[in-house]
Amino acid sequence: MSVTIYEIAEKAGVSSSTVSRVLRGDSGEQRPSSMARAADIRRIALELGYRPNIRARGFSQRRTYAIGMLYTEDAWLFEGMNTQVVSSVVRTLQQSGYHLVFAPIDESGTWEEIVLGGQIDGALVFQKMPDHVSEALRERKVPTILLGDNSDPTLSHIIVDDFSGAYAATKHLIGLGHKRIMYHVNDAVKPHYSISERQRGYEAALAEHGLESLEFIRPTEDAIHQIVHNEANRPTAIVAYSNYEATLLVHAMWQYGVSIPADISIVGFNDLFATEFMTPPLTTVGYDAVRIGEKGAEMVVQEIESPLEERTLQVIQIKPKLVVRGSSGPPPGK
Repeated sequence: MSVTIYEIAEKAGVSSSTVSRVLRGDSGEQRPSSMARAADIRRIALELGYRPNIRARGFSQRRTYAIGMLYTEDAWLFEGMNTQVVSSVVRTLQQSGYHLVFAPIDESGTWEEIVLGGQIDGALVFQKMPDHVSEALRERKVPTILLGDNSDPTLSHIIVDDFSGAYAATKHLIGLGHKRIMYHVNDAVKPHYSISERQRGYEAALAEHGLESLEFIRPTEDAIHQIVHNEANRPTAIVAYSNYEATLLVHAMWQYGVSIPADISIVGFNDLFATEFMTPPLTTVGYDAVRIGEKGAEMVVQEIESPLEERTLQVIQIKPKLVVRGSSGPPPGK
């Protein structure tokens, strides 16, 4: 049978309200006698094996101390850089006394039970939500933060400055002497603002130097075919949308005997652990995924603990960093 605050109060010779305040950590007074009494209460609680009743605390404060992670594609949530974001969210929420609840938005209706049933105090979202889900969150005034997405400008969000990342990658290749540079994204990639932002950064860097962008090729198989079988007009460098496309291209070039970077240079996005140990190591645009998770968790807790009228729209942009490795070099003949 669990120990109650009344048993602790009886043994300590104080009121149950005093025990409750001390165990909540807000005993307040700093007088030596008060501090000694608080230490005695905590010692007795430890000796009796007291465990706080989280559900009771939540009920009394009208909170669940749960944050819902809403998602439509689990492959998006549990792959690449997003795994680092999620891990960082969990650690940061724990420091504030909250925990994460996964709520897939699918036909099972799990999200409805979690969101509409009042099981969460706030929500974090990676992808564009269906309209009916967004409406439900707004109707119940659930504090919601978008992570790496800006599909709903009315919600606070954290995004990566993909424009400047692609701009830096393209400028790096131009600086090496490349004039025929292609931007490539696989057509299997889900719609996301970063696709157009990275293309925009790529085109801006080319325009500054009077260079034209090459044909925008979606299927990776088509890009590989053009590179391998059209040697006279092949690009000398490629800005790949992510490490996924970059890895496919590097592997294909190795199979066909096209040397990287001697014949063609490749720059990717998302500095995962494996990209450093590719052959050759991949030049890539990285960003602080841990920071995204930390800020997202801090922002949702801040909204939860602020009065409704004091909540403000926040937009945070994470600056990327170009990491130069062995997959980029001068164009052939230089």
